[in-house]
Amino acid sequence: MDIKKKLHAGVIGCGFIAQTQWLYYLHELDEFEMAALCDASKELVDYYGDYYGVKKRYTDWRLLLEDKEIDAVIVLTKCHEEICIAAAANKKHVLVEKPLCENLEQACRIEEAVNTSGVILMVGEMKRYDPGFQYAMQCFQNMKDIWMIRARDFSDGLQRSYGQIYPVRFAADIPDEVKEKTAAEFEKGLRGVTKELPGNLYETLLMCGVHNIELMRASFGEPKKILHCDIWNEGETLSCEMDYGDKCRAFFEVGLTNYKWFDEEITVYGDEKAVTVRFPNPLLKNAVTEVIVKENSDGAVVEKRIEASYSEAFKNELIHFYQCVTEHKKPWTSIEEGKTDIKIMQEIFSSYAERIRG
Repeated sequence: MDIKKKLHAGVIGCGFIAQTQWLYYLHELDEFEMAALCDASKELVDYYGDYYGVKKRYTDWRLLLEDKEIDAVIVLTKCHEEICIAAAANKKHVLVEKPLCENLEQACRIEEAVNTSGVILMVGEMKRYDPGFQYAMQCFQNMKDIWMIRARDFSDGLQRSYGQIYPVRFAADIPDEVKEKTAAEFEKGLRGVTKELPGNLYETLLMCGVHNIELMRASFGEPKKILHCDIWNEGETLSCEMDYGDKCRAFFEVGLTNYKWFDEEITVYGDEKAVTVRFPNPLLKNAVTEVIVKENSDGAVVEKRIEASYSEAFKNELIHFYQCVTEHKKPWTSIEEGKTDIKIMQEIFSSYAERIRG
């Protein structure tokens, strides 16, 4: 590829997800030049700057956004609103890790900034770019008489597995006041939804549940109504029932566990067929997302297991982002899509809060 066509990207946030996914693929792909790194930790910036040969290094994201060489930024911090709005104002295209933000008011402000500036903003919902899910989605949409959808995501937040897969580095040089400010900002965003209720009651849904909310909506559209939601285990476990029409209900579950294994799948039930898409641990590069189709066929029960591709979802979404920026296309996971996911999650939490408040 002609080096003039490379997209010069700045990475804001060099923590866990940057180290295990984004930096690796940005470095590998010919479509990108990793032009700058930024993190509150100078130790992390210097370590990964040396590791990947990145010369421009910042500890203040505002200075990175002023850099005229940067075409786009990958936002991998915990709080996204202020950075996304400032990036749009500086005419930088944005790929922001899921979720888009903490609440709908923030999402609306980001959307206004993006629409005003005319830049591309894409939400990093990598499972949407997983060829296994794409295969399953076609199966879902070809099914007749769907009467139930079950979506489940239980994991330990990858805490038990990462140490055996990646040598993750943690910052030791960030001042306590910076950590406290970030935590307070994030809590304020959560309280924009929970109000007087603790923010952690919404956090698991927001941070872990957003994947399956996005995949369900991409496959079936928005639910007509949230029928019931319960949250327990100090906010770490949630279940929800959704109305998808007169005949169909969706059951959504998300929770943090002590399991080392990954337990995430979506199953769709029709009158003659059931289709399941089962996701692997996302830290395992090129691991297969399996699709299982079980159906009645000429009096027999037929079960097929499909491995659609070994292509990596994180890599695919970066390529899609590049195409959207260079060819002026709308991302599959656009600002509007990210905003809708936030809206649905707030409706889920509101169902719980209304019941609790009586």
